Amino acid sequence: MSSKVQAVPYLRTLYLQTTPSYKRTSGYCGIGLALCERLLSQNDQIRLCLACRNMQRAVSARSALLSSHPSADISIVQIDVGSIKSVLQGTKILKERYKQIDYLYLNAGVMPNPQISIKAFVKGLFSRKVLSMFATGEGLLTQKDSVTKDGLQKVFETNVFGHFILIKELEPLLCNLDNPSQVIWTSSSNARRSAFSLSDYQHKEGQESYSSSKYATDLLSVALNRHYNTKGLFSSVVCPGLVMTNLTYGILPSFFWTLIMPVMWLVNNLPKGSPI
Repeated sequence: MSSKVQAVPYLRTLYLQTTPSYKRTSGYCGIGLALCERLLSQNDQIRLCLACRNMQRAVSARSALLSSHPSADISIVQIDVGSIKSVLQGTKILKERYKQIDYLYLNAGVMPNPQISIKAFVKGLFSRKVLSMFATGEGLLTQKDSVTKDGLQKVFETNVFGHFILIKELEPLLCNLDNPSQVIWTSSSNARRSAFSLSDYQHKEGQESYSSSKYATDLLSVALNRHYNTKGLFSSVVCPGLVMTNLTYGILPSFFWTLIMPVMWLVNNLPKGSPI
């Protein structure tokens, strides 16, 4: 008798979330858990798979979702997009378990050791781009990156390359002309062209690796559409805006965010085309 898991017809949604040991977005609170909760509130008959780095937290998240949606079909699989070996192992399991994936949501990401540049902050306060500075963090956020066991920059591998390998490995499950799939990336208002360079796409030399990686995912989404739309795969990026998560509070204390909330509201409600 084969030891492989029998493949089910399709997986409605694969939600990817990793939990690296840096300041991070979380699949177990904030955007991650809210997204899963919203999906199930709309249709609790979907098959939902949580692909997570930390299995203990993944089990907790699954239990929390099942407590409010007891009839839901929620599975988990271990994938750390900061490790190519983990991605290959996880996608092997998924290909054994499922025949098709309808939606792949890529929310995994790291922002290692984020710091605020006081000099840039003070300078920005007295410039014409003060609102833009608050909206995008342009020039404000710096990070200290590191190198992974795969020999890649940590932010680049986790936020970009690991996702790319995952998509390539899941290509047979995603590409179906009769039932097109959607790949959705969590991008950021901090994704800026000025932080990205093709000659240094891993951002080894700079201090804005997060901004560079998010701009790279935007570019990658465009490239995926060029090459895969004819095969039934469509890619898009979304920006959740300013969301108070453990990553956000890791950058600045809560009282500071409370102080600047009126400014953020103003930025979000300015008429389109207003000079900022």
